[in-house]
Amino acid sequence: MALSNRVQLLREDARRRKEFVGVDEEQWQAEQDPHTVDPGLRHDLMHALNLLPLHERTAVVLCCQNGLSHDEAARVLEIPLGTVKTNVSAWREKLKRTLAAWAPN
Repeated sequence: MALSNRVQLLREDARRRKEFVGVDEEQWQAEQDPHTVDPGLRHDLMHALNLLPLHERTAVVLCCQNGLSHDEAARVLEIPLGTVKTNVSAWREKLKRTLAAWAPN
């Protein structure tokens, strides 16, 4: 099965889980709207993401941007679950340092 097909199926599963637990999809989409994020912050986020090697970035995008669980991302990428967890965790730590200037005082 092509990677994009697997990602689409897992996105649909994630959407069903949100509906099951009562997440308001319209509110969630509004919160995720890239136009509502400060352009400078968005630039810094994208810069931090682009610093990652492709194999790490893919896991981060699947989990953090597309809403897949670590387990789902591991299955899509056909890599060990621990590798996905490590990649996502390491990126979050790098992101904290990169975006420290954006923290409220």
